Order: sequence, then C-alpha cells, then structure tokens
Amino acid sequence: MSLPSDKPVRWKQDFPVPSDEDSYATRREFTKFLGLTSIAFFIGTFAAAARKLWKGASPKSSGVAIAGIDEIPAGGSKLFRYPTSEDACILLRLPEDKFVAFNQNCTHLNCPVHFDSQSSQLLCPCHHGFFDASDGRPIAGPPRRALASLNVSVRDNKVWIDS
Repeated sequence: MSLPSDKPVRWKQDFPVPSDEDSYATRREFTKFLGLTSIAFFIGTFAAAARKLWKGASPKSSGVAIAGIDEIPAGGSKLFRYPTSEDACILLRLPEDKFVAFNQNCTHLNCPVHFDSQSSQLLCPCHHGFFDASDGRPIAGPPRRALASLNVSVRDNKVWIDS
C-alpha cells in the first residue's frame, strides 16, 4: 500500500525533525573535532612514552639462580620451573662445560623431552623426536621448530637464568 504524495506522513507531523541538515557539519565543528582528536593522540603517545621510560628506569632483576656449578656433572641435566611454576624447563651441562637451558615441552605436541648424554640429544619419547642439545634445533622426527631456549649465565659458582 503506498501513500499519496500530497498527504503528509503522520509520524513526520508528530516528530518534526529537519533531516536536510543531519549530515551537515560546520567548519568550526570539524576543526574542533580535529583539534580534540589531535590532543587525544598526543596524550596517548605521551602516556606510552612515559610508561616505557618508567619501565626502563626501574631496577631489573638479574635473573634466577637455578643450580650450583657442582650440582650438575658434565653431561648431566636438571629439571626446573621457569618463569612460573607451570613452565617446565631443562638445564644441561654439556661435556665442554657449557650450560644451556630449554623449555622442556616438545614443539610437536608438548610432550616432555629428556636428555640423552651419550648422544648429546634431547629425546621426545611420545613421537620419537630428537633435538640437538647444544642449540635445541630439531634433528629427526615430527618436530619442525627448535625448542625455546633460555639465557644462561654463570656467576658466583651458580648457574643463572637471565630474564
């Protein structure tokens, strides 16, 4: 059913809203919008820069002591949790007195990896994945990504994981 064009529509009589000027913005309104938007971006940028400077100025932790040097024999390993109590990691002492640490979860399906000192490899028993113990890169099996490595340092006869 169509309405005749010469009769005014009832709702327009009840709610007289001039719709011709709805999309019109004055230059003053547009300039005010641009100015307020610029101020908001400046405040956001200033807040982000201040936060970055504040974090940089705060004292950083030097890491977490994991083990004493004498605790782990050459070719040995130690399991530990870092950075939270739910993140399993493994610390290795390679024969050339080099310490390395990795996340213990296999990159294939998150099974725990174990250290085999004879072959100097990390082994995933679930799907027979093998990783190089010196750098955590996959050698054989289904894993395609290297194990996540942690920064290790030796200070004061202790092995530290640096954050």
